Amino acid sequence: MTRAFWVVGVIVGLWAVSGVAQEVPSKDLSQYRTVGIGLQAPCVISFRYWLTEGFALELNGFVFAMGDFSSGCVAGKVLLRLADTDIFDFYGLFEVNLHIGEYWGERSVGDLALKGGMELSILPSLALNLEFGEALIFGGDRLNATPAVSLGVHYYFVRTIQTQPAE
Repeated sequence: MTRAFWVVGVIVGLWAVSGVAQEVPSKDLSQYRTVGIGLQAPCVISFRYWLTEGFALELNGFVFAMGDFSSGCVAGKVLLRLADTDIFDFYGLFEVNLHIGEYWGERSVGDLALKGGMELSILPSLALNLEFGEALIFGGDRLNATPAVSLGVHYYFVRTIQTQPAE
């Protein structure tokens, strides 16, 4: 009798919780984002464009030159959103990075990276992100594998949704 009471209690409890949860509207802060501008290490200046809710392209770059010394990079990324919650989004990305001059203290041509990332939405138009993965660095006659980590902040322009007036 006690076991049946507990089973019925759990079923009624789950039903009640699911009914309450459905009444609370979702407030997904990353919804309707389009163009984002910001700072993304290590290539500093970043432009990110969400073509759809789950697919984005990003272009990063910077150049520093003083006398005979130059350093910088230009990077392109393809992002695919894997999971979307109200404040956290998780995505996978592929990155191609071209190095300019002495990049991180040595001469190299560029790198290819495969990373995972997470983005914390502070506001609908402001987000912090962290990306981590593995990169293959091409330089001279050698090929090195190294961890790849990137930290950034983006300000997004948010699409406004036109609502139909009630008749």
